[in-house]
Amino acid sequence: MRIPVSDVTASTDWYSEVFGLSVLLVEEEENQVVGAVLSAPERPSLGLHLDPSRAMALAGFSLVVLAVASREVLSKWDSWLEEIGVTHTGVVEGPLGWYIDVSDPDGLIVQLHTPEHPSVEES
Repeated sequence: MRIPVSDVTASTDWYSEVFGLSVLLVEEEENQVVGAVLSAPERPSLGLHLDPSRAMALAGFSLVVLAVASREVLSKWDSWLEEIGVTHTGVVEGPLGWYIDVSDPDGLIVQLHTPEHPSVEES
């Protein structure tokens, strides 16, 4: 996955703290960080690339969706995001399951989503 960002260092720090990703590679050109690759076990690698205009154009758009095992796990994410002060929606019931929208430093949305579907009784 590749994501455009306005500040590679700030976004690297944010994705590392929020999602527990480790930095595999940092790319510099002329004393400026222009890219980074992050990863975590059993997750695809994430490439952050310096491209402020694209990052700004995608603000508010759900670019990445990460699956979480259950609504209970999603609630734990909600608590974690509250604890570290990250902007997010809280748990929302959608037509295909529960989710949380998390805003990254550029306003791109990372969605945490359950595979569970709300039952008729819960809707």
